[in-house]
Amino acid sequence: MGGQTAQISSYTLRPLERRDLPAFRAIRLESLRLHPEAFGTAEEEESALSDRAFARLIPTPPGLYLGAFARTGSALPALVGVAGLQVPSRVKRRHKGFIFGVYVRAAHRRNGVARMLLGSLLEESARIGLTVVQLSVTAGNDRAMRLYESLGFRPFGTEHRALRVGNAYYDETLMEILLH
Repeated sequence: MGGQTAQISSYTLRPLERRDLPAFRAIRLESLRLHPEAFGTAEEEESALSDRAFARLIPTPPGLYLGAFARTGSALPALVGVAGLQVPSRVKRRHKGFIFGVYVRAAHRRNGVARMLLGSLLEESARIGLTVVQLSVTAGNDRAMRLYESLGFRPFGTEHRALRVGNAYYDETLMEILLH
């Protein structure tokens, strides 16, 4: 991606920018509210952040937060999906990337939006020279697991009781893909 915009079907993919902050905040808080078991942060934590602090959730290059924008009848495309790529700053870990925060609004699911976002992040990962990309998925989220596996990710471990939401614990399956 490298700051570029890609248009696929009725969606445009591009890295999120400062001007996207209100839409990003809305979709991020929606994801945390509707699927608390799928994210490591609680809605009440992120909703309390200032705009400046919220903007820091978007990784700095070479990482990025990619947005999927749907063309609608309005003048501005609507942000309907997001996925992030974090690249560690430490020299010994810069060969790895971590995909996080994958979310697509319900009305746009099953249209290939998540696949497009993830495919673009994997292309960007290869472009910037990453050799490994990892992610975690809540155990039992079979639809997400199938998507990740179809893209080449393979499980390499389980983090037991990775998340606690209320009194319920959720395991996470750790997955990775080797790019080179």
